Order: sequence, then structure tokens, then C-alpha cells
Amino acid sequence: MAKLKGVKRAATYLFYALLILLAAISIFSAVQGATGSSFPLLVVKSGSMEPVIHPGDIIITAPVKPSEIRADPRDGDVIVFFKPPYYGDLNYLIVHRAIGVVDGGFVTKGDANSIPDPWSPVPPNYVVGKWTGMKLPYWTGIGYLSLFLRGEVFSPYGRIVLVLIIAVNALLILLEFRRAWKESRKAPA
Repeated sequence: MAKLKGVKRAATYLFYALLILLAAISIFSAVQGATGSSFPLLVVKSGSMEPVIHPGDIIITAPVKPSEIRADPRDGDVIVFFKPPYYGDLNYLIVHRAIGVVDGGFVTKGDANSIPDPWSPVPPNYVVGKWTGMKLPYWTGIGYLSLFLRGEVFSPYGRIVLVLIIAVNALLILLEFRRAWKESRKAPA
């Protein structure tokens, strides 16, 4: 009886851990499918778009054709684009407002910045989407937690904490299975 109870408890922990993981993947996939974007959820890292978008906000993006991007200094579309390679890491996504259009692409600027981005114009093929206007606010802490665990803020502590969380959970599951196994050996057949 004790053997069955211990195994059942361990299986329950494992089931709930897998259920949480499945729910997270499902939510991400649903947002990705609804928006049609490869990058449907983005955590904003800087304050360059304040007061509209804050560091730690999780924004929802959607794909956009370059011809559909509205460029205006006050209320142009907020676009998501790769930083041009001649200005740094190509894999770095920027979230800024399109304030103008020139032959080479889009002139962009963060709302909190006083001048346009030095890497402007952004080539149209570097644009991956635009902000839908929906966001999960920074004060929920989820965006900051994501940045922390990925090691993008307070590095390397975020990755260390993530590894520790995974290790502690794995250890707890193993200890529960070990306890159940020991109890099963004590139980009469």
C-alpha cells in the first residue's frame, strides 16, 4: 500500500510538471499560429520605447509586409527588425517606431530617443513584424523573469538559478522515486 502511494505521488509530480510544460508550449504555439509570426512574443529589454513600451513588457507581434508599414514620427507603426549586420549582431531584434521611408528602407527611432537610430535606414527584408498594440505589462514580472533566466540581465546569475531550479526539481523527483522504491521493498508481497 505504501509502495503504491509513493509511486502515485511521484507520478503526480511528474504529471503536473509535464502538464505545465505542455500548457506553456501550447500557449506559445497558439499565439504563434494566431499572429503568423516566428517571433510572436518578445520581451523588451531597453527603455528606448518608453512611455509606450517599458523594459520587461512582453509584446505581441504580427507579420507585416513592408508596403503596409505606416511611417510617421508621432504615430508610425512600431516595428520589430534585426539590427543591420554592419552595426552589430544580426540576431539582435530591435523594437522601434518607423518614422520615415527612404530608398534603402525605414528610418527608425525609439520614442524615448532624441534622434533617429544610427543604423537607419533598416532594409525591408530585416523587418520581421510589427507590434499589435497588445502587451503583458512589465509589472507582472514575467518579462523580467524571462530575461533573468535567459541570462540577459544580471548575467550569469539567471542561468545559474535556472540550472539550480531544474536540478532541485530533478532531485526531488528522484528522491520521491527512491523513497517509493524503498517502501516497495519493505512491503510484504
